[in-house]
Amino acid sequence: MKSNKTKSVMTALVVATMVCTAAMPVKAAEAQWIKENGSWSYIKEDGSKAKGWIKDNGCWYAFDDNGAMRTGWIASNEHWYFMGESGVMQSNAWVEDNGARYFIKGTGVMARDYVKDGYELTSHGKAILLAETNSVVVTDPSAVEGQVIEGNLYVDVTTSKELELKGVTVKGKLVIIGDNQTAGKVTVADSKIEAISIQTRNAEVMLSGETAVKEIVIEETSAITPDKNFKGEVGKIEVQSTTKGEIKIEVPAQEVSIRTYASIDIQAPVEHLEVKKETQVKVNADVKNVVVTESAKDTKVEISKGNTVGTIVADAPVKIEGSGTVNKIEANVNGVQASKDTIIKKVEAGKNVTEKPSVNKPSSSVTGGTTTSISAEQTKFMAIFKDNLSKLTSTIMENGAVIDINSNSITADIKDDTMSLAPLGASILMSIMQTHQEYGNLSSVIIRDNQGKTSGELNSAYFDEATVLQLIKDLFNIDQIEDLGNITLMGISENVYSFDFKLSNGELVTYKLKFSAKLLDAAKASLQKKVEDGIKTLRYEELGLGTVHLDQQTINFKFKDAETKISDMKDTKIYLMIYNLLENGVDSFTFNDSGKTVIKMPLYKEQFLALLANYLGANNTDVAVSELLNTEINVILSYADEAGTKVHVKYDVVVTADSVESVDNESNNLNKEDLTFELDKADTTIDNVKNAELVEVIDKIRE
Repeated sequence: MKSNKTKSVMTALVVATMVCTAAMPVKAAEAQWIKENGSWSYIKEDGSKAKGWIKDNGCWYAFDDNGAMRTGWIASNEHWYFMGESGVMQSNAWVEDNGARYFIKGTGVMARDYVKDGYELTSHGKAILLAETNSVVVTDPSAVEGQVIEGNLYVDVTTSKELELKGVTVKGKLVIIGDNQTAGKVTVADSKIEAISIQTRNAEVMLSGETAVKEIVIEETSAITPDKNFKGEVGKIEVQSTTKGEIKIEVPAQEVSIRTYASIDIQAPVEHLEVKKETQVKVNADVKNVVVTESAKDTKVEISKGNTVGTIVADAPVKIEGSGTVNKIEANVNGVQASKDTIIKKVEAGKNVTEKPSVNKPSSSVTGGTTTSISAEQTKFMAIFKDNLSKLTSTIMENGAVIDINSNSITADIKDDTMSLAPLGASILMSIMQTHQEYGNLSSVIIRDNQGKTSGELNSAYFDEATVLQLIKDLFNIDQIEDLGNITLMGISENVYSFDFKLSNGELVTYKLKFSAKLLDAAKASLQKKVEDGIKTLRYEELGLGTVHLDQQTINFKFKDAETKISDMKDTKIYLMIYNLLENGVDSFTFNDSGKTVIKMPLYKEQFLALLANYLGANNTDVAVSELLNTEINVILSYADEAGTKVHVKYDVVVTADSVESVDNESNNLNKEDLTFELDKADTTIDNVKNAELVEVIDKIRE
């Protein structure tokens, strides 16, 4: 692209004021500059020439392998930088080079896929007028909802902390920009995005629903998160941030590439993780492969307890820490180190490697997802704990979830989407205390979630009510124990909880508790089928309906005649449909009308008619359904399936009418020519008009 061989530094013009205004280098405080053979060099205190990057008097300089100061364009870590004639790295500056303009950001990096001063900086950095592109800049993404953007879509989070982009197709890149200070959050829902580029600090991009993203490029410290409705996966995430800080990756990805000074927190499964620059990587989810390249010397990889890395390929010295598991280490260089707490199942060394970490298969711990030998004491403890938890299963089932215990893995399948955590939590804590009494050799327990919240270590000598209650408050960050009732099982369903039991002999047993929504999904599907069947029983001809269509959780009522009276709807079987649903699992209908009407058994026809009148603010039902056309109507169905699983599903009701649409459409089709007539007599009245076509038009106007 750009090099000193093809682009003359002498032709470059720095348009903006430089942050550092040094002219030619002068003697530094603890070192000195020298000029030889026409090139400047920086002599360090030890007498050697500086190579690579140095900072002197607040200015950054770059030197080649011979110690000569560099000027013009230079590439470093796949970014482009521009060094002025004095050698100073430019920042917040426009640069002209060979007739093209480029913008240098505050970090010194040449801007790409960026907007500045009415220009768009392309993927190659060249500035073109924004007005001449297919790209769009918005501060309110709702303005482009449902649209197809052929170029880039720039979303500016400077003035709004929370924005939502919904139903948009972006064929270029979705670029998040801002002032590097505002902690902006952009939710991307049900959209198709070719690539996302985050170019402002402290931003959060949340993926939701059916959103599909091929690639995400993180150029500033930020976070990528999913909401509970996100069903997709990201193809590739590339971290290029040049600033320090922490970057969280909470969405599953096929590939993650790291080239950054920031630390990385992996909180979702990743197939392939490649580290290209020295950094710190926290692994808080399972990762299939990790490759530490030659340029990432002294990287630290910390694997948390209960998580597994399939293979670590070390082409540079690396430190492996944490209490997690590595199935295999391929050490291709010396200097690969592993903590004694890290479980390492297999180590392979390269041809010339003389130092390698040892295999470490501790037999004194049982952890979720890890298969190791189990001692007699661990087996005894696990049997007692499983028995106590199983005894409470029937109680737990009545209070929101079905518990399944498989070895050291506990699954809680939620049975009530509004149930408080309190009954389930109490049952589990009771089983822990009962196990302690029966087993007798339990030293302590620690409960933690995957967000880092922990109960702290609870010593078995203090298994009293007050201590346990404090444990709960610490774990869920609540002030009063009564506040636990405000936390629902659905509210914590994304969390994974670890229970670390330390036995008196020092051995460890770890259980993992995960939540499932399989029963809830089955109940929702059952309710949807009953609603579909109920709609089929409606008598359209008596309702004046053209169609009734169910689209997911939206029911579309389309009337043939907008003047149908509510009182005409008595015999349409709508009340019968509601009656049948109440007879088949639906406990209640809660409407958002003015009276917040709740319909339960026993059901009366008049209830339904009065409900519609509430939406209209009328005291009688002699009102046309046309009054409902712009009314927001929704209803929450409380339903329990045959297995006893309880769900609460909101349905939106949309009312339209053929007669209104046809009149509007035909009226819109009338233009000036349609309404221009010549009359034979000036005193002709409308009632005397005989022309059939004209009479038809006049009738429409009268309507």
